[in-house]
Amino acid sequence: MGDRVPVSDPSPAQRRLVAGARNAERILAIGGLLAVAVVLTRLLAGGQSLQVAAVSVPVDRMWLVFTALTAAHVFTARFLALQIEEYLTAMPSAERAGWVFDEITTGANAFVHGLVSRAIPRRRPLFGYRMSHRDPSAWVARGAGVLLLLAVPPWWWGTSRLHWGGNGWLVALAFVLTLINWWAGSRWLIGLSRLDAVRQTARTRARGSFTVRELSSLLPPVSSTWPRFKMEEVVSVYRRLIDHPLPIEDAAAPPAGTRGLLDGAPDSAVRSLTDSQRAAIGFTYLCVQESFPEADLPATPWFVTDDERSRYQHSTPHEPIRITDAHERRSPWWEISN
Repeated sequence: MGDRVPVSDPSPAQRRLVAGARNAERILAIGGLLAVAVVLTRLLAGGQSLQVAAVSVPVDRMWLVFTALTAAHVFTARFLALQIEEYLTAMPSAERAGWVFDEITTGANAFVHGLVSRAIPRRRPLFGYRMSHRDPSAWVARGAGVLLLLAVPPWWWGTSRLHWGGNGWLVALAFVLTLINWWAGSRWLIGLSRLDAVRQTARTRARGSFTVRELSSLLPPVSSTWPRFKMEEVVSVYRRLIDHPLPIEDAAAPPAGTRGLLDGAPDSAVRSLTDSQRAAIGFTYLCVQESFPEADLPATPWFVTDDERSRYQHSTPHEPIRITDAHERRSPWWEISN
């Protein structure tokens, strides 16, 4: 495994994800700090005005600032979520996907620091992703939501009692802005969590034994388009096969047209491979390796010989394999974290 691309040298796709997450973090941090400042002003300064940069903004007009920040958050979250989806179609290695998750969640921004992965099955019928009670970023998000609800409505504390400005529609706006920000944050944070899920899946995958169904998925023909779930399975089986070689039996080549397919029931165990089966698996491997460089598949696995690699490189150019359902897991609008 020593020929994998080191994670210390992240790819442009990885750097784009980190930069996009940093932008979303900053928007949330600015909004959170302004919400704190507005609530304190309403409590301690009679709800007059707030200094934003070099501009003095009446507190009752701060809803314009929160609306602008919400629009910026939605814009950033949407494109960040799409970038994460596109990155997942590159079949990144567990090391690469985990690096992106760690790089973002070990930063100082309270909205993501210590994030506990939320890539768990949805709870029906709420369509929600569970937030861990051990997740400090979840508590920060809840607190920011409460502060936003308090910052937008036109109230202030006088000398002895609470005063109301009378613009009741701002109460509705406060709820709308809070829900929109919660939804937007959920989209990119759940996507970020799915990167950690790639690493967790790699750590917990089965070891050793292989079934006929698993190894048959590695045999030609290779389609120019494969669904993501199939490609994820193929890459996972290849990693296990690299770590756990199977013995090669001397056997006659299979009849023409069979492509060395494996015999037996789909769930029966495979104890060995014929040389033709090994070569067929290697051919598919070279196609996958060429199509998905982010997967960091080793250049010289035990089932690919130098002679076969040379023949592959000098054969007719192969069309890269593409994922057919790049946005299949895009979160629908109603999915939220809770």
